[in-house]
Amino acid sequence: MTVPAVTKEVEDFVDLCVPLTGFAAFDLYATGMAERYLETARNQVGPTAFAEFRAAWAVAVAERGGPRDLSPTHLEVARAITYLWLTGAWPRLAPAAHAALRRQMANEEFVVAPEAYVEGLVWRTFHGHPAGAKPPGFGTWAVPPPPQPTTAALRQGLGLDEELVCRTGLTAEVALDAVPAHLLPGHRASRAIPPSAVPTAAARSDAPEEHA
Repeated sequence: MTVPAVTKEVEDFVDLCVPLTGFAAFDLYATGMAERYLETARNQVGPTAFAEFRAAWAVAVAERGGPRDLSPTHLEVARAITYLWLTGAWPRLAPAAHAALRRQMANEEFVVAPEAYVEGLVWRTFHGHPAGAKPPGFGTWAVPPPPQPTTAALRQGLGLDEELVCRTGLTAEVALDAVPAHLLPGHRASRAIPPSAVPTAAARSDAPEEHA
């Protein structure tokens, strides 16, 4: 069996998604969805606007910045791509970003492909598995999950500089419940809500109000 070569465009996309998702490039490639997600993001955002986002995010990463260095529209694109990797679904964009991007398609959430749900990175964040797929071995329910990695361990695993600090407005490492909603890929919903039904993240406090 011949494994298709990874194009430079897919490679660049994965490299830019490492700091967005917090997962190493190995994990992103292992989903088998990198090329599909690149195609989805480019089609949903538009080729020109997507190229502008990639350039802006590349500059932010190179200058050791973070999401707060992006414009509101680019920040919404970053959130959507992160949500895509985590859940396998492209989310509904904030109305202001949807308008700014001049998107011609309906602003609705959709699952990219059946396998995208199975390969969602969200399952790995709590060492779980998607319902009906990738079940763990017999008796593994009795084994405690590994502890949460420290920030230093995450940086080492991602190959990031020890001095790298993303300017998110948080002065120190905090608990998940203390992270502002607009910095998360989606609402902190109960486990009873399937990924496809999770609403979009709360609007930024500095985002313009939507008028009817």
